[in-house]
Amino acid sequence: MVTAAACMALLLGWPGTATAWLASGSGKDAAEDTADRLDRVDRDTQRALEQADRDTSRLAERAARDEARYVEDRAEILAKTADDPVRQQQELAKLEADRIEDQAKIQEEAAKIAEELSEELHEINEDAGEHAVEFGDSTEMRNLAERENPEFDESGFPVRQGEIVGLNLGEGGVGTLQSKGFTVIATHDLPALQSRVTRLSAPVGLDAGMALAKARNALPNATLDYTHYYAMQFSSAGAAEKDRNASLPRKKGKLTIGMIDTGVVSHSALRGASIESRNFGSVEGAATKTHGTAVASILVSEGSNKLYVANIFRGSSSQPFTSADAIVDALDWMVANKVPVVNMSLSGPRNAILDRLVEQSVGRGTMIVAAAGNGGPTAPPAYPAALRSVVAVTAVDHENRVYRYANQGRYITVAARGVGEAAADSRGGIGQFSGTSFATPHVSAWMARCLTRSSPLTCGRKLRTSARDLGAPGYDPVYGYGLVD
Repeated sequence: MVTAAACMALLLGWPGTATAWLASGSGKDAAEDTADRLDRVDRDTQRALEQADRDTSRLAERAARDEARYVEDRAEILAKTADDPVRQQQELAKLEADRIEDQAKIQEEAAKIAEELSEELHEINEDAGEHAVEFGDSTEMRNLAERENPEFDESGFPVRQGEIVGLNLGEGGVGTLQSKGFTVIATHDLPALQSRVTRLSAPVGLDAGMALAKARNALPNATLDYTHYYAMQFSSAGAAEKDRNASLPRKKGKLTIGMIDTGVVSHSALRGASIESRNFGSVEGAATKTHGTAVASILVSEGSNKLYVANIFRGSSSQPFTSADAIVDALDWMVANKVPVVNMSLSGPRNAILDRLVEQSVGRGTMIVAAAGNGGPTAPPAYPAALRSVVAVTAVDHENRVYRYANQGRYITVAARGVGEAAADSRGGIGQFSGTSFATPHVSAWMARCLTRSSPLTCGRKLRTSARDLGAPGYDPVYGYGLVD
């Protein structure tokens, strides 16, 4: 059945643009230019979301009318043909065939609305990105994925050696690249997102950077990028102090939430919750599950009784990493399972493939809430949190002071408790953790609870208006719209 959620999930990134902005001039004129640009982008986002909400509401009403008419027609057939079983079966069969055809048309229209919303969000993101610093700080990621001998993109971020990737290239696009010396490594379908990712090895003698430039020149309208690596959003400043006798309070609720993170271990704080896990990485050892176990325990304490856990990290326990292909696989799994809200704790550069598939996930009803980053107040934006289609969460302590390592910027949506936060320790007991990762699940649960009774558009408005203002009056780049309790 079609619902408004199928097309409206994003909404909350306002006024978070994808970035720290570059001024075209200086002083007051540059600031006013930036403010005007942000206002325009926000208006465009609002308009796109409201139109999609109206379209999906009309479609849902039509589906309800069709179903009511089907019930009436079926009852009438049964009454009129009670003494003629053969005729009855014929008329019921025709009625059922018509019903299936009508449902197929509605699903077709719903998919079209979702795709149009995704495309519009993409255009808005692109418009924002023209005036934005698209990449975060690569310094802390230089040694990431060393065992895979990465190359580095123009901004110093690690990428998979000798490889580029394309989205929905089609046979013609793939053929064009093959004629330029590229070789297809593998194709990978993402059925829930109705997309296909094609991995290509660089032509002989070209590194990944030169190969990407060559491919973009050959297919200027295609979505192509590197296979970037991403790090876990976890700061050493948040080391746990364990209490084996402590426990976490639990709010009542039957919330379904997804998390793209590390795996989780069996723990008393997760008892009673249904956990469906899938591994998209290859991390060995319980120590690497510390982060995911802590995040999962906060989600459960906030009222989640059904968790979809996608483990996307691999590598050593001291520096786990993931790549864009694992992230999009996990997103497709979440969308396939109709998970309403997905909690994410990872950071890295902006990636064209990931951008498009995040937008498509949002268009199909999966809201994404992500940690804003732990790079400090002067750090550039962290992705995917800095995308407009993602709710970016910063952390505050119990005195409402912002976490000293938290990123700041116009992409921050809201704040939540995330300093000295009690959560399950994978080695047993309850620890205290700090970082934007541990604030994010509070907001994910808030959104999941709201969605049980309201549309995504309504929940987006409620999140912004109900957040308790902190810092400078109104929206600010430190706390966003304020604290979500």
